[in-house]
Amino acid sequence: MIDVRNINAFYGGSHVLHDIDINIPTRARVAVIGRNGAGKSTLLKSIMNAGPRTEGDIRWEGASISRLPAYKRARLGIQLVPEDRRIYQHLTVVENILMSSSATVTGRTPLDISEMVARFPMIGPILERRGGQISGGQQQMVAIARAIACRPRALLLDEPTEGLAPAIVEKLADDVRAVAEREDMALLLCEQNIWFAKKTTDRVYVMDAGRIAFSGSWAEFDAQPEIKQRHLAV
Repeated sequence: MIDVRNINAFYGGSHVLHDIDINIPTRARVAVIGRNGAGKSTLLKSIMNAGPRTEGDIRWEGASISRLPAYKRARLGIQLVPEDRRIYQHLTVVENILMSSSATVTGRTPLDISEMVARFPMIGPILERRGGQISGGQQQMVAIARAIACRPRALLLDEPTEGLAPAIVEKLADDVRAVAEREDMALLLCEQNIWFAKKTTDRVYVMDAGRIAFSGSWAEFDAQPEIKQRHLAV
């Protein structure tokens, strides 16, 4: 589905990603883990064309999308939930979610608000509150709900557990996995929380200093504790 080939990414003169190759098959759930500053967020932004200058090729279902602007990538069925959530503070939760309908893939019907509440019950009581009046955990749920409402075929999820209470993290893991399975949606998760990544994905890439240091199943990752010590220990 998404094939990242030999991607290098730059912010000005700063070279952040180095020769990255990552493949996310249809309906696959894949994690990219790494320390702060490893390049995880830059990878997702590169796939979405949402910031860095990139070299290399990004392919969607076999066709190159490297020259497409972000909004056209969204309309193909790719949605990014950024680390900072980007909730519009002056709009209500309902209005924030409904904004995504313009990115619905041709031939698919966006999910309505009642369906979103069924998938993310936490947002039910806050639908009429403005984005600036809800907690960080609630904002994260709204950001994910907004991305999923247009029924993407691939969800790029950036550090969703940052700053969240453990109880919310557990609920979020259950909700993300369930929605991905229900919608037959591929998931590319960038995360530092290994427990959350294991709970929501099946395969893992380890990124260190803008390079891929490991790729494989979680069982293969667990069988090589030196990978965690070398590339993830603080």
